[in-house]
Amino acid sequence: MPHGAKMRPIKPIIAGNGLAIFLTIVCLLPITAIFALMATSPLDDAMANLGLWLHGNFNWTASEFDTKMRFSKIGFAIRIVIIAVGISFMYFAVSNWLTLGLARYSARESLGRQSTIVEAIQPWIFVGPALMLLLLFLLVPGFLTLKQSLQEASGAFTTQNYAFLWDPAALGYVQFRFAMRNSLMWLILVPTACISLGLLIAVLADSVRWGVIAKTFIFVPLAISFVGAAVIWRNIFAGGGIEALQAINGATPSYQIGLLKSLLGHTAEYNEPLYNLKFWGNFFLMWILVWVQTGFAMVIFSAALRGVPQDTIEAATIDGANPYQMFFRVKLPQIYSTVMVVWTTLVILVLKVFDIPYALSANDDDKLLLAVMMENARNNWSIGGDNVDNLFAAIAIMLMLTVIPNMVFNAWRIRREQRDLS
Repeated sequence: MPHGAKMRPIKPIIAGNGLAIFLTIVCLLPITAIFALMATSPLDDAMANLGLWLHGNFNWTASEFDTKMRFSKIGFAIRIVIIAVGISFMYFAVSNWLTLGLARYSARESLGRQSTIVEAIQPWIFVGPALMLLLLFLLVPGFLTLKQSLQEASGAFTTQNYAFLWDPAALGYVQFRFAMRNSLMWLILVPTACISLGLLIAVLADSVRWGVIAKTFIFVPLAISFVGAAVIWRNIFAGGGIEALQAINGATPSYQIGLLKSLLGHTAEYNEPLYNLKFWGNFFLMWILVWVQTGFAMVIFSAALRGVPQDTIEAATIDGANPYQMFFRVKLPQIYSTVMVVWTTLVILVLKVFDIPYALSANDDDKLLLAVMMENARNNWSIGGDNVDNLFAAIAIMLMLTVIPNMVFNAWRIRREQRDLS
């Protein structure tokens, strides 16, 4: 830089380039996506004709109309995926081109200043889409839901929607109380069980030769959907009962008993599924999620334990630490951050649980979770009249409030870790 020349402040440069990137997102990319959708629209017809050709050659039982519609939707889905991926690459390419061009134009004679400009802008290029999606699909709907929960059917401001949920004389009070209780039980017990079992299996499996095979079998349930897991355990928790199988010569009674009930020695007279038991059925439903997610915790903890420095372990061994002390005083403190990450992930997962109780039709009041209660309120609550949607929004806000303690704790933990590192 020539002697006496003043360095241009970097904030106006970033602001100007940010405007260019914003216009790219708002104008260039949507226009390009619209033209791409219009240009590739014949693909839907081509896929529909392909479906009709396959229908005629293989004599499918489905009607020609259904086949045509399904293949047309497949073509549309293929177009959307390809265009979305292409638009993403285009966004990063154009944004990087703008940033590098701006850096070369603003600091022609200083490579160091060019690097400073690029380093100041590029992180926002990658964070920008995430922030935009967070704003459009989380913050804006969240504020709109909060606004609706504080309105009557006429649009007037009110707090009666929340009072309705906490009013012992109201229809929804019993369901809401059970849903809050059950959700808190799931939040405490499921992450605790998954983390405890995951740590135990990770430690034990790494100490035996066939541990890899054992971990593989434990990890397999993670690939099963919640509905699939619910169906599997429904057959295990099923009660005994008599089901008439129609035969030519009449009805033949057939006894159906779940595997666990059979092992416990229950006969067909005990026809209540275990997950339908009052209060205790909640724990059988929780076990299904624990069974699915323990493999996830085990894999993360196994990788974290392998990352514990060997020098620390050798020093503890020389000092005479027994296996109990080695784990709780040496290894566990060093993977504390990993445990917190897994705990946070499981808490968020538990708050979203809907499939398991709904797939098992375990919708009694004492089995309700907040997510299931929202569905029940939307379908069955008629006492609210035209105001039922606002009551539904109030339940959604209560579900969102259960996330706040987790967010506050994680924000505190991250700040403390950053302070310790600095």
